[in-house]
This record gives sequence, C-alpha cells and structure tokens, in this order.
Amino acid sequence: MATRTVKIGLDNWEIASLQDGDTVKGTPTKIPGLVSAQMSLTINSGNFQADDGLWATLDGGISALSLTIGNADLKSEAKAILHGLTLEDGMEVYTADMTLPYVATVFRSRLNTGKYVWFGLAKGKFLPGGVDLNTRAETPTGQPDSVTGNFEPRADGVTHIIAREDNADFDLAAFRAKIFQAAGA
Repeated sequence: MATRTVKIGLDNWEIASLQDGDTVKGTPTKIPGLVSAQMSLTINSGNFQADDGLWATLDGGISALSLTIGNADLKSEAKAILHGLTLEDGMEVYTADMTLPYVATVFRSRLNTGKYVWFGLAKGKFLPGGVDLNTRAETPTGQPDSVTGNFEPRADGVTHIIAREDNADFDLAAFRAKIFQAAGA
C-alpha cells in the first residue's frame, strides 16, 4: 500500500531580486514568519466546435499566476526587497512613481512523512499590501500582513516549479538553481 501524504506545515520563505536577464541579483533573503501561502493559477482553454459537436479543446497556456503570502510581520528590510521602496531614518518611504522590482521566490510545505514539497515562482512583482488592524481584545489574536505577487514567464518560459522530496531524483540544489538563476550560470 502506498504511503498516504498530506501537507501539514509551511515555512522557509525566501525572495531574491532579479536583474536584467532574469538572473538573481545578490543572495536570496529569508523572510521569517510565514503564516499562509495561496497560489492561484489560470490556464486559458477553449472548446472548438465542428460537425455539430465538440471537436477539440484548445489550450492557451498559463495566463495568470499569483501568490498571496500571509506573514506574521513583514519587516521594513523585507519590504524594501519586495517593493523596491526606500528606507530613510527608520521609515518606509512610498512614492507615487515607485517601480516594483522583479523577484523570484521559494517556500516549502511539510508533509506528514517529514519530507517537504518545495514551491518556486520564477519572476514576479509583489504589490504593497494595505493594513487591516483591530484593537486588542481580552484574548489577543495575531494580525498578519498580506502581500500578493503577480508572476509571469521568465525569458526561458518557466513560470513556477514544484519539487517533491519524496520523488526519487529530488535535488534541492538543482531546484534552487533553476529558480534562483545566478548571473553567469
């Protein structure tokens, strides 16, 4: 009987700024406090009718990929990488003409077997999130930050990669190299 698996955890969120050519600029940065990750994927397809019936289903490829991250508390340094904003005198300075930088990102989900499923999104921009805060009640509850990234294909066509440690030929270094393409690699 095959081992039954289920995802039971989430951690190890990393981001890396991209430069021209979709290569990583610098070293990926770990962002602690990952609470949730929701990846949404849209694939365009349509039906083609002929001879009074369905003749073929036409695939148009991935047309939209987004990632919404919930994080316990996004620090200013993480926002500087995610949003390209300036930090001045302990303040996050947002400007009307800010340009969001491209980033690559990875995170992982733990399986009940102790192995992990790794998720990597190759090229996208995270939009600054709003704020939704509440007063502290008798029993305090956390109020995580949320950011949404919209992703697109890299020049090589890669949008995202999912790698499972329970696959016999899993190689974490190869996965990281494929998502975080280093300059000159």
